[in-house]
Amino acid sequence: MKKRTSILLALALTASVSTATITPTTYAADSATSIVNGTAKPAAYAMLGNLSEGLVSFWDSKTTLFGYADTNGKTIIKAQYDEVKPFSEGLAAVQKGSLWGFVDKTGKVVVKPKYQQVGQGFSEGLAAVKVSSGKWAYINKSGKTVFTAAYDEAHDFSDGMAAVWKKKGTSYVGGFIDAKGKEIVKPQYVMLNVFSEGLAPIMQNGKWGYIDKKGKVVIKPQFDGAAPFSEGLALFLQNGKYGYLNTKGKVIVKAQYTGGQAFSEGRAAVKVGGSISDRSGKWGYIGVTGKLVIPAQFSDEGAEIGSFKEGLAFVQRTDGVKALIDRFGKVRVDLKTNNAYVGEFDNGVALVNDMSEQGGYYFMKNPLGTQK
Repeated sequence: MKKRTSILLALALTASVSTATITPTTYAADSATSIVNGTAKPAAYAMLGNLSEGLVSFWDSKTTLFGYADTNGKTIIKAQYDEVKPFSEGLAAVQKGSLWGFVDKTGKVVVKPKYQQVGQGFSEGLAAVKVSSGKWAYINKSGKTVFTAAYDEAHDFSDGMAAVWKKKGTSYVGGFIDAKGKEIVKPQYVMLNVFSEGLAPIMQNGKWGYIDKKGKVVIKPQFDGAAPFSEGLALFLQNGKYGYLNTKGKVIVKAQYTGGQAFSEGRAAVKVGGSISDRSGKWGYIGVTGKLVIPAQFSDEGAEIGSFKEGLAFVQRTDGVKALIDRFGKVRVDLKTNNAYVGEFDNGVALVNDMSEQGGYYFMKNPLGTQK
């Protein structure tokens, strides 16, 4: 599925692939201290994906197939699929041959592979699937078709609405349907993003604004870029600088930063200095009032700046050394290396990817003991 609904950079873990045959072993997730001092046991898989709902996908180098493991390194679903996606609402999309279906966390096939294409997974109880006719439909967790969607592309639900696309000439235009399949916003926008907190960004005549769930433009198109709302604020781009506005269209943080991310746990990463097209400048974090609560001091040269999840964010100092900081900027884990990458915490555990020559993957317990 083409990602026309995304205008922001996504934080991703870089994965290294080994062709060596590895026999998986089982052990408990390690403390940050043991990982940093080198006494932790690496996960015995050639490549791991991102954590989702307590499970992580793995690639088996011997069979070149994918399965799932838990955060103790135990194989839960053996490697048997050609491609897999993260778990969402208890189910994960898996591909067998050229067809897609869904499995639960025990590996039971809940929806047998029969679809040409799927979205990212279940969202708000529904999943977008492409049927043999080439058109889209939405199914429930039993695999029953809830309604068909006569569109060329259909995306996952967010805030009760799903983006749908129709081909118009050589390009596509997008609109929205509700959870009953009713077309609420006729496909008409060349670019848009998902609904969040009742509003969705749309581009009209080269400028971005926001519509409500009736399709009414409530914040007039005036920005060079606009993102979905998160915690009451949305990132916008104007004249080469980023700022934040609220759901009423009032600018809360004036456009002054050369980089920005969505709010998470009351903090948003922003870049001071440089330009939007380079990696110079330094990153810090603002609170919901727009004030810098963590001074701009971090670099994104070679590693993206992390959002806060379960009280911690992954950052990189200007010397390249990685760390985990809390919401007040205190370093909680100094990784003491520029080769490690830490994903977002999920149910108290994060995946660490050590990119050094002797590296591997580790499961790190949240040092704050936080689970949300």
